[in-house]
Parts: sequence; C-alpha cells; structure tokens
Amino acid sequence: MPDPAIRSFWKNFIDGKWVEGARGRRLALENPATAEPLAEIARAEIEDVDRAVRAARKTFDSGTLRHMKPDRRGTLLFRIAEELDALCDEIGLTECLDNGKRISAARAQAGESARYFRYYGGLTDKLEGRTIPLGEEYVDYTRFDPYGVSAQVVPWNYPLQLAVRSVSCALATGNSVVVKAPVLCPLSVCLLGEACQRAEVPEGALNILCGRGSDVGKALVDHPATDHVVFTGSVPTGRAILRQAAE
Repeated sequence: MPDPAIRSFWKNFIDGKWVEGARGRRLALENPATAEPLAEIARAEIEDVDRAVRAARKTFDSGTLRHMKPDRRGTLLFRIAEELDALCDEIGLTECLDNGKRISAARAQAGESARYFRYYGGLTDKLEGRTIPLGEEYVDYTRFDPYGVSAQVVPWNYPLQLAVRSVSCALATGNSVVVKAPVLCPLSVCLLGEACQRAEVPEGALNILCGRGSDVGKALVDHPATDHVVFTGSVPTGRAILRQAAE
C-alpha cells in the first residue's frame, strides 16, 4: 500500500494542467529507506513529450513570457519563491520519503530553491546589451534573446535543487521549459510545478514529465522544437545527449 503520509498518486504537468500519461500507465515509487511502496506517478510517454514541447513552443512563440516587461518577470519569480516557502514542510516530507534525505536537509533544499528564484528574479531587469565603438560610420550593439524551448533532464540525487537551478534562470530570461523529472524520485519536482501554478506562471511556460530516460528523455532531446538542453547525469548519457544535439 502507498505511504499515507503523502499523496498516493501524482500526475505530469503539461500546458498548465495535471494530466495522466497518454497510455494511462503508471510508475511505482518506493521509499528508499524501507523499500516499501510510496506512491504512483503517471508515466509519461513519447506522445506526452510531443504535447509538452508543443505547449512550450506555443507559449514561447506567443511572447507571453518573453515579451513581459523584465520587472514583471522578476515579480513572477519572487511569487514562485514565496510559494516554495509556503510548500517547505510538504517538500521536506516528500523529499525525505521519496529521495531518502534527512528531513532537515530536504527542508533546507526547499529554502535554497526559493533563493534561486529570488536571485534570478533580481536579475531580470539587469540583463543588458552593450554598444561597441567601431568608428563614426558604424552602429554596433549586442542584445540578449531567449533560446526558446529548454529541455532539462534532472538527476535523482538533488532533484528539486537541480531542477530549480536551471528552471529559474530559463524563466527569468523568457524561455519555456520542459523538465524530465528523475524516474526514481520525481515528487519534489512535481511540487515545483505546483508552486509555479500557484504563482500563475503562464500555461505552457513550465512542463514536467516523469518517464524513462531511454524513451522520454531521448524523445525530449530529439524533438525538432527543442532549442536548448540542460543535463546533469552520467558520462555515458551525457555523451549520448551530445551526439543527439549534434545531429
């Protein structure tokens, strides 16, 4: 039986909604300290990758986030930080049971995650280009533009913290994101989605999938609408992603 201390069933987050996987399958999660059943999560499939990337692309192309005034994007990130603070106890318990960390360490990670959003929230209106003097007849300047759709593959050891480290930066700079949560312990990343939903992040700007790396992770990196890849994990998988990105 699932552990009654946390929710028994979790879903993927696509286009601002919590949804089942395309084929209705589930992944069983266990408490690493006891090897007892913990909960179940909807299993993302290749079809879900396409749905999530298309949602991210639609939001990016609409300009909802990237055309938002920088100070408003900063305010949005501060709201996410506040929601993470509000979820601190739930994140701590969930990460403890799902990942095996001490509950004090898990709660601390929730606080650290909120600080990432505050850090990048403070940077949103300070990302500036520059002019380059090349002579009287020239005008030369630089500007920063977002990549587009950022695919982010998160490992099992610090799932929330490593997800937040790249998600916060991506949203601060106007990108849309699809996160593949670690299949062994995805639940704290799901709570990041809940914090963003509560903070009213535009639908499609953040999408969260939980599925096997061999199919979902590969499909996410391979997707033609993916513009940018963030990965933390093993050397062999990193090499495979590099080859896929090169193609």
